[in-house]
Amino acid sequence: MKVLDLRPRSTSCTDNPMVKFLNVINRGEDEELLVIANREDLPVGILKIIASRNGYEVAEVSSEGSVVRARLKKVR
Repeated sequence: MKVLDLRPRSTSCTDNPMVKFLNVINRGEDEELLVIANREDLPVGILKIIASRNGYEVAEVSSEGSVVRARLKKVR
């Protein structure tokens, strides 16, 4: 399972958490992803919509403080 940790921030546009998430999920190369993000950068509702539109389902979501962890599985 690939881990995509979107918490570290940079000043570059391509390092934006949403851009990183979209780049990985649009490629659709991974069967399972563990996405770790700050809730303010990638709200759970948005994550679910983007995942479903790109052939993934959200298998599990947990949150601790402002950090969200979501396990995504590719839908066959």
